[in-house]
Amino acid sequence: MPEPSPKALADIRIVDFSRVLAGPFATQILGDFGAEIIKVEQIVSGDDTRNLLPEPKLGGESFFYLALNRNKRSISLDLRTEEGRKIALDLIATADVVLENFTTRVMKQFGLDYDSIKARFPQLIYCSISAYGRTGRLANAAGYDSAISMETGVSALNAVEGEDPVPGGVPFVDITTAMNATIGILAALHARKLHGKGQFIESAMYDTAIADLSYKGYQFLASGESPVSLGRKPKFGVPGGQFRCSDGDIWFTCTGQKMFRNFCDQVVEKPELFDDPRFDSVEHRNANFAVLFDLLAALFNTQSRAFWSDRLKRAGIPCGEVRSVGEALMARETAERDMIAEIPHPTAERIPIIKSPIKMTLTPAVDPTPPPLLGQHSREILKSVLNYSDAQIDALAAQGVVQLLEGEPVPHPVSGDAA
Repeated sequence: MPEPSPKALADIRIVDFSRVLAGPFATQILGDFGAEIIKVEQIVSGDDTRNLLPEPKLGGESFFYLALNRNKRSISLDLRTEEGRKIALDLIATADVVLENFTTRVMKQFGLDYDSIKARFPQLIYCSISAYGRTGRLANAAGYDSAISMETGVSALNAVEGEDPVPGGVPFVDITTAMNATIGILAALHARKLHGKGQFIESAMYDTAIADLSYKGYQFLASGESPVSLGRKPKFGVPGGQFRCSDGDIWFTCTGQKMFRNFCDQVVEKPELFDDPRFDSVEHRNANFAVLFDLLAALFNTQSRAFWSDRLKRAGIPCGEVRSVGEALMARETAERDMIAEIPHPTAERIPIIKSPIKMTLTPAVDPTPPPLLGQHSREILKSVLNYSDAQIDALAAQGVVQLLEGEPVPHPVSGDAA
């Protein structure tokens, strides 16, 4: 058998108090590359996403939870008890990183916020994911992707021209907030090697959404005019946009004279279009967008998506077949890039996963372990990390401080708004 690949983050332990989306997504990225993730869940109910949506479930576990929590171990604690908080602090004492995404008041009430523990753990990296950051008027406000995307203008750019703003079908504010948290953690780990100190990291959804506006935000700063949705018109380049084919739609964008010549000669086989005075420059094509669109719409409708996609790609013109989520996941390109797999699961037998998109030659993503059952590793973590005896663990379980997979706890759920 070949030697197992080394793990990029094999020496990193993360105590993860987060739940729902942004926090778990961040720690899943780090877990994919070998970081040890100890997921601290509230007793009885655990991560909100275990029961957030009713269907589909695999082996009794919510699809939402399964999507965000591979390569982790779960310990279930009642942080309202002194003993539960002591266990949390003992775990933090062994950690390189703590990550949480409660609203500001929650970790503070347990004495687990950064200000409460930073003097005790000067090398600790502590990452807080929140809606609006940990300071200012909205420090205690909860937030979800859809609300943040609406108030930052992101949703306005998703709308078809003339229609109301539309929340994104994928929660990109949550996802990019998670990625920013991951980048911050990796940068802080490197900084600790250089400077010997930990630090506090904030990754706020509002800040992320403002930064995600990117060149569209700068368009306003440069002109004083808010950019508007382009609807089905391409962001750059004409011809382009969404065209109906014989079996569905395709999207492409054609920029510059060289690409337009390839389009005329190789894709639609109408070289005369290149010299047509209505279309012979970028300016003229933009001025006559509707005329050119209608002319091409009739042509594209005569062939399939695959036909046009093949021609456009061979001509060097960026394009994509307009697909459903299911079509995309089952597409040939997805299989060629090895993005879908199945792994064993303790209650569902096997579950599908969407694999890490980060490909590395020396330290690739680890062989994934399934998202843990609630409290699945409580005993294991207490024994192997904190050296508790079985008798101590059984006593804590009997008191309702710790939830073990094999036992029923006393119901004392911890509540708190997610970021």
